[in-house]
Amino acid sequence: MSSIDKTNSKYFKPAILILSVIGFLLSVYLTYLHYTEGQSAFCSQGSDCDVVRLSSYSTIFGIPVALLGALSYALIIWFTYVSLARTTRWILLYTISLAGFVFSAYLTYLELFVIKAICPYCVVSALIMTIIFIMLAYRKSELYPKLSTLKTAVLTICVAAVVIIGSNVFQSDPLSFEDDGGGTASSFQLGLAKHLRVRGAVMYGSYKCPHCNAQKALFGDASKYVVYVECDPAGKDAKPTVCFSRGIVHYPTWEINGRFYEGAKSLQELAQLSGYK
Repeated sequence: MSSIDKTNSKYFKPAILILSVIGFLLSVYLTYLHYTEGQSAFCSQGSDCDVVRLSSYSTIFGIPVALLGALSYALIIWFTYVSLARTTRWILLYTISLAGFVFSAYLTYLELFVIKAICPYCVVSALIMTIIFIMLAYRKSELYPKLSTLKTAVLTICVAAVVIIGSNVFQSDPLSFEDDGGGTASSFQLGLAKHLRVRGAVMYGSYKCPHCNAQKALFGDASKYVVYVECDPAGKDAKPTVCFSRGIVHYPTWEINGRFYEGAKSLQELAQLSGYK
């Protein structure tokens, strides 16, 4: 082994560890935001960050994609340093990073062509997983020289196929749901609410405003998907500074596609304003 190879081998594990820890912390943060419905740091309300994070593609079977990412990074950290045969270690790390790389590429495709919004946090995570995968693929000849190119290709194709097919099958967006009380929203109410959420539409209002309550009531149980900002400082989870920065003076006010519409709207009006078909 040349001196360059020895140097590269020396820094291989630390590099994997550092990248994985960064990816893990990022994924944990996004998971925290999912369960707390918090506001992403460095992202304004209703920005691309929220559009992607709150889209129907952000979960699988109700499990946040970010949580799956955190698990993947945790496994990479574990298998990098746990006592294993060199070949076994490479197979496990290569398979996990390959699955993460393919799934990240799939999610990036959705952001660009389906959701049409880019989440910077997701891009960073995708880049980290891509770098880890490339590092492992590059070191294959040293860590698992006996594995033929054909077998490596078959493994790669199989893992990629499972990830892509599984993502398409299980990452669905059902048109009906039941809340804790057992009520069911109509497909139009739920479809419109989710469409508004994905498009970054925001409803600004006050808990004291009867028109705001009436507006929410139009969505029925699907109102939980409407992105709502409480402007009254006395209200729950109030964000008066956000309302002030947007120049909100009347309740409710809708922000749709960068434009503001004052007053309560019918579902048909909201569908027309947001381009929902």
